Amino acid sequence: MKKIKLGLFGGSGKMGQAIEQMLPQVNSKNELVPFLFVGKKPSTLFSVSVQSLDQTEADVLRDVDVWIEFSSETGLLELLKKTETFKTPVVSGSTGLSEKTFSLLKTSAKKRPVFWASNMSPGLWAFRQAMKGLASVSHFDFAIEEVHHTQKKDRPSGTAKTLHRDLENVIGKKVSTPSSLRLGGVFGVHTLYAASSNEVITMQHQALNRTVFAEGALMAADWLAGRKNSYYTIDDIFINSKK
Repeated sequence: MKKIKLGLFGGSGKMGQAIEQMLPQVNSKNELVPFLFVGKKPSTLFSVSVQSLDQTEADVLRDVDVWIEFSSETGLLELLKKTETFKTPVVSGSTGLSEKTFSLLKTSAKKRPVFWASNMSPGLWAFRQAMKGLASVSHFDFAIEEVHHTQKKDRPSGTAKTLHRDLENVIGKKVSTPSSLRLGGVFGVHTLYAASSNEVITMQHQALNRTVFAEGALMAADWLAGRKNSYYTIDDIFINSKK
């Protein structure tokens, strides 16, 4: 079985730390090799640790088989630029991206496999599938609320935007922008309300920790390595896995 050399960009961030901690637990077959870590503090798990891509030799960058990045819009753009020559697959979980950056992501995906998801939780994907049943009550009133920790910068969150887009597609009408709360250390709670004058439907997904996102990112990296050049989403993983 071919080993997949993993690069982790933004490794010192909260999600980077969660991925580093989770990697030995989910990687029982040792398919993903912790190879290159980019972060402010060195990693004891990865073979090579650097503070920036500028400090990394081209031969080392070339050896990475797939990248995972949870950083920022600026960080994602830097990673895409620095690895463009090598056409390395990239799994991105950065949110708060502009339309221009999404356009660049999709342009990059013509020359390499690119995966982006606002939320990598399998449960959230199931939540989105369950939303399709709301088509039968499209005449109801709808609202979405999201709660995250106080350090979450973008609002509404990327996940809330995804749910908002999905909901409007399902019910065929516009819905108000999701409301956002920033409270304490909440990892992520997304609630959908559908109401008529006689009844209320409440659907909710709660992330209890960052582990679920780390597991999803590692699953995506394993899945993406070796794929043909294209722009992929979480739908591609779960729909293709059922075929």
